Amino acid sequence: MEQEKDWRLTDQEPYLMGKMLVRKTYVPPRPDWDHDHCAFCWATLMQNGEAGTYKEGYVTEDNQCWWICPPCFAGFKDKFEWTVKEE
Repeated sequence: MEQEKDWRLTDQEPYLMGKMLVRKTYVPPRPDWDHDHCAFCWATLMQNGEAGTYKEGYVTEDNQCWWICPPCFAGFKDKFEWTVKEE
């Protein structure tokens, strides 16, 4: 399937194109927060790793607000020209 027709692409370019990402274990940003979602497929990232969730993924270095699950990272890393910084 061509990436341009991929259902996961919903205009993420303005905030994710060319970003520096950090691969890291998910940690909630505050005590009353237990998960985040992939910016592409909405997969759940959680610290406890419940079935069907990811315990780690890629997050933007600036303010760490956009998470990307490993499969979406692999599928879009070239299109979005990401670089990865080790944690």
